[in-house]
Amino acid sequence: MNLARKITAIAVAGALSACAATQVDNTPKHPTAVVTAEFTINGLYLPDHKGTQTVYTRENMRAIDQKAEFDSFYMGWADYDETFIFRISENLLWHVDHDKKTYRECPLSGCKNVFEEFMAKTQSASDEEEEYETYDEKGCSVTLDKNDFTVVATNNTRKIGGLASQEYTATWTTEFKDENGKIDLNLLQFVFWTTTPTADMKGVWKIHEKATDNYLNQVGDKNGLVRLLGKDGYKAISAFSGDVEKNDKQNFNSITEKLATIQGYPLSIKMEWFQKSEACPTVKKKRSDAGLDLSQGLESAATNFFGNLIKDEADNVVDSVVSEWKKDARVRYIYEVTSVSEKQINDSRFNVPNGYTLEDRQ
Repeated sequence: MNLARKITAIAVAGALSACAATQVDNTPKHPTAVVTAEFTINGLYLPDHKGTQTVYTRENMRAIDQKAEFDSFYMGWADYDETFIFRISENLLWHVDHDKKTYRECPLSGCKNVFEEFMAKTQSASDEEEEYETYDEKGCSVTLDKNDFTVVATNNTRKIGGLASQEYTATWTTEFKDENGKIDLNLLQFVFWTTTPTADMKGVWKIHEKATDNYLNQVGDKNGLVRLLGKDGYKAISAFSGDVEKNDKQNFNSITEKLATIQGYPLSIKMEWFQKSEACPTVKKKRSDAGLDLSQGLESAATNFFGNLIKDEADNVVDSVVSEWKKDARVRYIYEVTSVSEKQINDSRFNVPNGYTLEDRQ
């Protein structure tokens, strides 16, 4: 056998081996709404990362596949490839980790994050940790001086994924003023690019709306957002994000009435949160103000004292950086739809893959 034949034989053997290893999905197929998207998350409060998402929806089930990679080499450990599977009629949620080939089984209302609860307790027990303080805890009286929500059609147009789209902006501004006239300013800004919905998009809206109704009937007020907003409020947020179509029943207050003026199917959503905090200023105690502690000996006391002086200078540098940070968004989220369709999808999409290990059941 010459070299060319050997290479051909190896290639054919490899192809046959790959085909043999590929599992054939024989589960039934049924009509399913499929939305694919790309997203980017960054800002001062979150590490930069970007990813893709595919949402599969039927009236009584939904699967959300999402993969993301962090920009920083040091955050590589936080990359994720996961699926959330909602089995609505069974009051069941599976959180699938494809990297570890494990899954958690939880109530439909959501999984409790044991690690986050543990870290919260650890942080609250730390003397060094600075915690968020309410105005009452600061002993500071403030008044809501401004609460404005506006929606504007900018008349700007562009093409996204080959579809003509138009721009809307939504801005929510709140100002809290203290007794000295100092103000805490919060600005939540949204930019929408919407398109005239196609037949596929309208079909997807109908499927999503039925799934949302079924979800709300099953989960009740066990979902935190439902407890906060009520069912109508939850559906209004779904309409706001483009998950379901808007209707008159969702115009339950002035904000959602203004949101209802946004026409079309959202292809791109950008959300940014800006904050400027000047109300109720707190005087930061310098480390060097603590004085000398001679209980551990003179050498130790001198080391700690001069060490704290150095740390004071470091704090000053940090404070100057933080003041620069206030010029940027605390959180920025960009979500762009790449396709909307109704397809025949295998039932396996809504089940935990074979061979995955149960990690937790709640």
